[in-house]
Amino acid sequence: MDLQEFKSKNPEFVKKARECKDTFEFTKLAEAYGIKLGADAFDKAYALFCQPDGGNANGELSDEMLENAAGGVSATFNAESFGFGGPKDTTIISFN
Repeated sequence: MDLQEFKSKNPEFVKKARECKDTFEFTKLAEAYGIKLGADAFDKAYALFCQPDGGNANGELSDEMLENAAGGVSATFNAESFGFGGPKDTTIISFN
């Protein structure tokens, strides 16, 4: 699924990710929602979901959010859900 579909299917995760104060909190949140992020996807996902208002402390948009607005992240974002027999599906996020 693409970024828009992921956000529409996981609004609670997206909302809670905005409240994460650091990468540790984001990691715990992702684990709680069964979301797996590879080392190459973690930094991009953290910047995409956890930057306040999609920017930095100066109120400027992050590179990821600018790219997203231009369609770049949506084009490279991919989330796939798998049922591995646990209580909930596991979602793997990658950036191609």
